[in-house]
Amino acid sequence: MATNIFSIGQSALQAAMAAQATTSHNISNATTPGYNRQVVVQSTAGGINYGYGFVGQGTQVAEIKRVYNDFLVKQQLASQTTASSLDSYYSQISQLDNLLADKDAGLSPALQDFFKAVQNLASNPNTDASRQSVLSMASTLVARFQSLNDQMAQSRTSVNNQITSTVSTVNSYAVQLSELNQAIVKAQGASGGQAPNDLLDQRDQVIAQINKYVKVSTVPQDNGSLSVFIGSGQPLVVGDLVTTLVATPSPDDVSRLQIGYPVSGGKTAIIPDSFFYDGGSLGGLLKYRTETLDPAQNSLGRIATILGSTFNDQQKLGLDQNGVAGTNFFNLASPAVSGKSTNSPTAAMTATITNASALTTSDYTLSYDGTNYTVTRLSDNTQTVINPAAVPAPVVDGVSYSGVTMAAGDSFKIKPTVDGAAQLSLALTNTQLIAAAAPIVTGGNAASSVGLSTTGNTGSGIASNTSLDTSVFTQGSTLGFAVSTGGGGQLQLTGTWAGVAPAPSITVTAPDGTSSTVAAGTAFNYIPGSTLSSGGVSFTLSGTPVAGDNFNFAPVAGNKGTASISAGSVDSNYLASPLTAPMKMTYSTTAPVGFAISPAVPAAGGVITHKDGTTTAIAGGATSLPYVAGDSYTFGGMTFAISGQPANGDQFTISPNTNGTSDNRNALLLAGLQTKNTIGNTTYQGSYSQLVATIGNKTNEINVTSTAEKARLAAITAEQQSESGVNQDEELANMIKNQQQYQAAAKIIQAASDMLNVLFTLGN
Repeated sequence: MATNIFSIGQSALQAAMAAQATTSHNISNATTPGYNRQVVVQSTAGGINYGYGFVGQGTQVAEIKRVYNDFLVKQQLASQTTASSLDSYYSQISQLDNLLADKDAGLSPALQDFFKAVQNLASNPNTDASRQSVLSMASTLVARFQSLNDQMAQSRTSVNNQITSTVSTVNSYAVQLSELNQAIVKAQGASGGQAPNDLLDQRDQVIAQINKYVKVSTVPQDNGSLSVFIGSGQPLVVGDLVTTLVATPSPDDVSRLQIGYPVSGGKTAIIPDSFFYDGGSLGGLLKYRTETLDPAQNSLGRIATILGSTFNDQQKLGLDQNGVAGTNFFNLASPAVSGKSTNSPTAAMTATITNASALTTSDYTLSYDGTNYTVTRLSDNTQTVINPAAVPAPVVDGVSYSGVTMAAGDSFKIKPTVDGAAQLSLALTNTQLIAAAAPIVTGGNAASSVGLSTTGNTGSGIASNTSLDTSVFTQGSTLGFAVSTGGGGQLQLTGTWAGVAPAPSITVTAPDGTSSTVAAGTAFNYIPGSTLSSGGVSFTLSGTPVAGDNFNFAPVAGNKGTASISAGSVDSNYLASPLTAPMKMTYSTTAPVGFAISPAVPAAGGVITHKDGTTTAIAGGATSLPYVAGDSYTFGGMTFAISGQPANGDQFTISPNTNGTSDNRNALLLAGLQTKNTIGNTTYQGSYSQLVATIGNKTNEINVTSTAEKARLAAITAEQQSESGVNQDEELANMIKNQQQYQAAAKIIQAASDMLNVLFTLGN
């Protein structure tokens, strides 16, 4: 019995020693990351039946158990990977938000200053200072676009650098994880299945570190190892096998790094970015790039492209100080096109912006499956099948596709606006080339004129005292007097009418007051100082004309009605066939009532827009136009309106602008672009404000969500640590308890020893 007590004491002593060692181990690792406290699990050693009952045999250490709550750990991992993703996203988007919303460095001040200069030009179209100011502010605006784009490009480079760094870090942790898996399998096998707690803690800590970069999911194996998957299920470590990740250029955009892994044949399989969106700092980076950076850079480029395009279009509808049609004010970027790395050697295509106002902020792909050419808008995966051989070239969202040569399986990525801000530049450096004037002028005959012309005459004949009786004159008709030599060398005159029938006769009043009448087209003797009157035209001819001289009259009667014509404007159709001579519109109260127009309406025809909004088509080649007060006429790229009631014979003209140095009408239209809805349903400033608001709202959303997730993570971590972490006070109490247990066990052994000594004494 004494020996039995001795062995019981030994078991108690060993248990106390194990407990004290475990407590000491806990205390020493209290600050070790990922350490879970350990406890000694004891069980009874059983008993021996002595007939009168079972006598216990002491205790035994069943296992050293780590205090581990799998549910809390999984919650902690899920919260940690989400917090890391949000933190990574916020660190990037907050920089972009600060950049775009800056009241001094943002785009808004430069836009406002530029259009302020254009408005000043409209007020002072003929001064060099106002013109130079427009160019200076335009240069500042271009620089601001480029600066903002440069910052976005740096953000894109930063994302690429962080992707490379993250991949390297995850690969390093993957190797550690594989080694720990091997060590755990080996340790469990050598210990008969006992858990190697410290190795398990180390493995969990490595998994937690990987989880900060990419979302991790694990599958335990029967041999004690863990298979680890990242993202949406990509294997990273399976047993001791490691998948090495690589940061590789995207197959369709070499400037964009993606995640992949090596496969046979020296190739790299690409993992879609979306596989990593669920968590980790890498997921945050990739989501920021796709959801925020790409649309923001495209949006800035779209504003630059549409601003430049619409300003160019209006500039080309005006005249510069030299009286020449305006040319491009800005140089614009072309769509960025990149072919997939696996494309056939001859694959090629050209993308051209044909309608800037229809541009979106999306990127596109053009693919060919052997039958169909398909353009896919990546923002919403809308697909459009096109025929690249069509004439004109097919257009999707403002971009035309031409020169397409593709084999089945080939594809191209098209970014219509990504370079819009980076490549915007000034096309003008000469202030005289700013087209502030309009190319046409309109007018009505405010005063009467006989329209005398003596060009080419060599004699000394003088026409004076000219007058026009508008009550008699037929608007649009002309009168000419030709000088010839009759019998005996007598100078004669012959008057001829055009545009009126019958031709009015001619009354000749000699200086002595005698008068005679001759028919038009009949020669009569010239008497110096005679007054000639015909059809409302009257003049006195004196001096000595010579044979061959001509006195031609193209009278214009001043308008008598209340009608007036607007200044008129032009659109892009005007550029195809600009006016080279005046176009006249003469009102007639006889059938057909309305305006006779000369020359005729261009072949393309036009439209009359009435005050009530209804329209009437104008046929190409028409020589007369109906009129209702307030009608607006559009043909040949020109638009003008006539209001009021014209009188019979009233005439209006639309003429080329030959003296536009002080004309500001196109400058006013250029300035008006500032408040015009040129980008969808908003202005340049409105579109930029939408961009700023979108980024600002997203930044605030990410910040609020990140703050909440960090608080949740802290709560879960506190709960996990309260259960699995080391509490120094608790361990100190355990140490004292273990010491007491050790001392008690020693007393048992001492008692057993004393009992044996008694037996030995009796034996002696």
